[in-house]
Amino acid sequence: MQVVHINRLGINSIEFDMESMEIPLSPGEEQSFEIVIINYSSPTHVHISVSDTLKQNVTILEDNPYVTHEDYIPVVVRIPFDGKKIYQGDVYVTVSHGARKSSFSMVLGQPLTGKDTKCIQVDDSLSAPNEVYVKNKKSAGNWKEQLPEISAGMLKNSYEHVISKATVFLSGILLLVLFILTVSSIFANGISPALGFYLAVVLSILFTAFCVYLLIKLPIFK
Repeated sequence: MQVVHINRLGINSIEFDMESMEIPLSPGEEQSFEIVIINYSSPTHVHISVSDTLKQNVTILEDNPYVTHEDYIPVVVRIPFDGKKIYQGDVYVTVSHGARKSSFSMVLGQPLTGKDTKCIQVDDSLSAPNEVYVKNKKSAGNWKEQLPEISAGMLKNSYEHVISKATVFLSGILLLVLFILTVSSIFANGISPALGFYLAVVLSILFTAFCVYLLIKLPIFK
């Protein structure tokens, strides 16, 4: 659909929403559309016509409307069975009895084969191997050489990790044994049960605090 603006920029001015219309049609096919005319000033006659190359293909059902504000003009386009594949021409819009005339182009038919085909240029440098790819490929090829070093490092870290855990575990058992021996010694020396109970609570708190400290500070627990 084409929209024509009359008197928008000034007296007798003519503007088109589209400077060119392309309507795909096959031989023997017919199609219709509307030309919308919008008048921004006083009512006026608007004459619509086509160039000689389109007279046999375009029929304007109301070629001289009196437009007060907005009017819709039906247009029928066709290509005969034995016609050409492409018809080109102009559609003219005239106002104020010929005072001003303007036009837009129209193309009927199928687009030419390969008209919109674009050639893509390929840079010769794209055929060379990518440096990153080559580097990664070489690194992948040397995985057997790197495997002994990686395995030795992993074994060393695992050994140190196990030794650290064993040290902490033995230290905890030793502290627990010392705690039990201390409590037994207190009760064996005849300390009152009440004093022995409070002393045992204090020792338990100290032992628990020490274990918590080990869990927080030692790297193997982080």
